[in-house]
Amino acid sequence: MSASAARSPGRPRSTEADAAIVQATLEVLMTEGFRGLSVEAVRQRAGVGKATIYRRFPDKEALVRAAVESVHADVTTPDTGSLMGDIEALWAAAYERADYAMRLLADAAHHPDMHRIFRTALVDPRRAVARTILERGVERGELRADLDLDTVIDLIVGPVIYRLLIDGGDTSVVAARGTDPIREILVGLAPRPS
Repeated sequence: MSASAARSPGRPRSTEADAAIVQATLEVLMTEGFRGLSVEAVRQRAGVGKATIYRRFPDKEALVRAAVESVHADVTTPDTGSLMGDIEALWAAAYERADYAMRLLADAAHHPDMHRIFRTALVDPRRAVARTILERGVERGELRADLDLDTVIDLIVGPVIYRLLIDGGDTSVVAARGTDPIREILVGLAPRPS
């Protein structure tokens, strides 16, 4: 069978249109919030037709899920050989889109549908990456074996979110501090000398 015979009918899907739609959705979420998100607003920003959007995303929830997943898309599980090296690599990848994550978090607090999407598409995958990093830290003896790793994740992420909240979402303050607060937390969680 030839390649042209194997292809489904119609024009091939445009990856550029996909990316434009997802980026436009993020931008609308940032400026208008979940409540203000509409296909028309996304269409205008993306420069595509409504039919193009609906072929890819049948409803608002699908649009939001794709946008939220894109915020996490570049976050992988680093393995630098050290706990702090892994944390710093994860920080660099995750921090790059912190402004999106913070706005989505703020919106999710008031919209159960948005909260569910935010939790499953962004929070849970990032917690899984953090857990893997911490488990390797335990295996290498960099962290105590008796730690509740879910609590450790909360201890690491909590101060960052707190700082962003009290600084009105100003990411420059968090950026300036970098991973120093996390380093201080991890020092207290290291194995104690016998």
